[in-house]
Amino acid sequence: MKKLCMIPLLAIACLLPLVSVQAAANTEITSVRVATRNDANKPFVRTVLDVSRKVTPRLYIDKSGRYVTVTLPNTKIDKNVQKQYDANSNVVSRIWLTQRSSGTDLNIKVPRQVTAQDVKVFTLPGDKKANRSDRVVVDVNDKSGKVKQWKHWGNESIGIHSSQNTKRTKTGGSSVTVPSYGGSASYSLTKGLKGKTICIDPGHGGSDTGALGAFSQEKNITLAISKKVQTLLQQAGANVIMTRTTDVDVYAPNDGAVEELQARCNIANAAKADAFVCIHIDSYSSADAGGVTAYYNSKTSHDAGLAKYIHNQNMKATNFQDRGVRTANFYVLLHTNMPATLLELGFISNPGEEKALNSEAQQQNFAESIVKGLADYFDNNGI
Repeated sequence: MKKLCMIPLLAIACLLPLVSVQAAANTEITSVRVATRNDANKPFVRTVLDVSRKVTPRLYIDKSGRYVTVTLPNTKIDKNVQKQYDANSNVVSRIWLTQRSSGTDLNIKVPRQVTAQDVKVFTLPGDKKANRSDRVVVDVNDKSGKVKQWKHWGNESIGIHSSQNTKRTKTGGSSVTVPSYGGSASYSLTKGLKGKTICIDPGHGGSDTGALGAFSQEKNITLAISKKVQTLLQQAGANVIMTRTTDVDVYAPNDGAVEELQARCNIANAAKADAFVCIHIDSYSSADAGGVTAYYNSKTSHDAGLAKYIHNQNMKATNFQDRGVRTANFYVLLHTNMPATLLELGFISNPGEEKALNSEAQQQNFAESIVKGLADYFDNNGI
């Protein structure tokens, strides 16, 4: 009889280590960030949760459509993580975390009814080399219509006081005043690089590696080319503003996209730059993809010219495919107060292009072509 009584006790004793191991294996929520994104087709509030390992979130919306819950099974909240967060009140009334025995709930109360079509939940993988955690991302669309969309900046009636709608000059010899969101900005279109203030933005950096190739990282290539551009522009008499000169995040390590990109725009805007050039390297799932692209947004009548002149020179500096000059709503193109272009100088996912992009010769060729393109742009008064 004693032996029979011992069997359940032994079974419980065997289970105890398993329970403690499972508790120790719980995924931790290590930080939470909330930001309003207005550079998409529809503005939204984004909540990002950094987690210690991959987790599969589940979305629930109550019958009223006013409460959104994202459940993260087998997770716990790190002791240093706060449990309540503020957000744009037009989109989200309240955000808070609730710890349960089976996991953690991210709770979002919204001022207007939402459906599953208004909420997007997805995960992003971590990167140990870049010290980047796995992430759970929750986007809630704006239903109020009160959050302005920067993609409409080309429409001068949006977000601009009537006194700022000044006419633009089409000839050189003077600065032109252009409308901007919440304030006016001026930039020079006179001939020559001498005396111009030009902001060069090496894409990514620090905790953000950018695209990864077989043996290199985008952030290192963009910085190498940008520093060569800086030297050449300074030799031509230009005042060069760099958003970064070393391998760092511009805003802060592991920051959100809005904070990081706005920090870069702030640098250019504060310097009252005459032109903004953002340098990137492209990537794709297929190794066959390749080529060079220049992007712009028609927020002023001179952005297209800036992209065109630089791209034309870039295509003389490489045998990569010409992918053309294209329009885009990239954040840095929309939030800078001066003509801006974002350059994709080849594909790091293409073995041949990755090898070339890491060579001193190709980096120098692109640096020289970017400077020549800038000279062409100013010599033609940005037209």
